[in-house]
Amino acid sequence: MLRRIWSLSFLLVLLASCAVAHDDEVTLRLIDEKLARGEARATALLLRAEIERADGRWAEAAASLDRAALLIPGSGRLALCRAGLAEDMERPDEALRVLDACPDTALASDPRVPWMRAEALRRLGRVDEAAATMDAALARDLGATADHFLARSRIAGSRPGEGAPGAIRVLQAGLERWPGAWNLASRLVDLEAQAGHYDAALARLDAAIAVAPRPERLLAQRGDLLARAGRPWEAREAWTVALAGLESRSAQDPASRELEDRLRTALSEPPPTARGIQP
Repeated sequence: MLRRIWSLSFLLVLLASCAVAHDDEVTLRLIDEKLARGEARATALLLRAEIERADGRWAEAAASLDRAALLIPGSGRLALCRAGLAEDMERPDEALRVLDACPDTALASDPRVPWMRAEALRRLGRVDEAAATMDAALARDLGATADHFLARSRIAGSRPGEGAPGAIRVLQAGLERWPGAWNLASRLVDLEAQAGHYDAALARLDAAIAVAPRPERLLAQRGDLLARAGRPWEAREAWTVALAGLESRSAQDPASRELEDRLRTALSEPPPTARGIQP
């Protein structure tokens, strides 16, 4: 229901009081009742704006924020909501202006602010400034998550001074902090393979396969990687195991069925010996 609401904990407290709501419209009606009673008006307006923002009703969200601004004009909470709405509307320059103009000193210590600022800078093509902002946040450990390390690695990959080696270093640092983060490990596998470091990529992939409850996708990826490395027989073995695992499941989602079809196609190709290649 509130799939993209990320604002401060005060919004979650208010949401808990609306726990009986089953959809956004019901929640909005409950918020309006609070507003009519004069209860937590600024907080209710910010929550209303976040719901409207999540639904893509940007003009309504802006109007709710304008109403909140009459009550809390210099609030960091308001600035965060305004900056988030500006990002949704692909106005990164506006997001930066909102954050820079906010007089609330508490905003400077909010761990989300540097990442919002870095994303706005990235969208504006100011990748060096974005990288510096991210590095400062990571050094200060300002709410850094695995996704933040992933975002920094993407910036590294786009900078001439860093490139793939820099991106790999960022991902390795992220895995030291979040050793179980597959989003980091998967990207690292891709970069290592692109660099021709197939053994390192396979070792990382094998470690994930060993603990995965349903390793079929990883096995398929292993087969793809082995094929790229010029090891077709091992690739077919990995694809075969992955396909057998998928076929053993009675119910599958569309993505799994698509993978199953892809694996069947790959395995239907003539084996290496049939093309004059010795195993």
